[in-house]
Amino acid sequence: MTERTTILLCALAGAVVGGAAGYLLFTDEGRRLREVLEPRLADLMVEIEKARALMDTAPTARADVRPFGR
Repeated sequence: MTERTTILLCALAGAVVGGAAGYLLFTDEGRRLREVLEPRLADLMVEIEKARALMDTAPTARADVRPFGR
């Protein structure tokens, strides 16, 4: 990918992100959408934290398991 293409893609991505942020923050429809999404995102964060805690305990749990038949 050329440098020009990279710059163009980054500018386009910035415009999309900026437009989405403006929509969510400054329009009535965006505010209503945020009201619907915020509880779901909070639930998602709780699930991610549970998964992270599980991954933290996985090495310990694996060490406690004895090989089958021994």
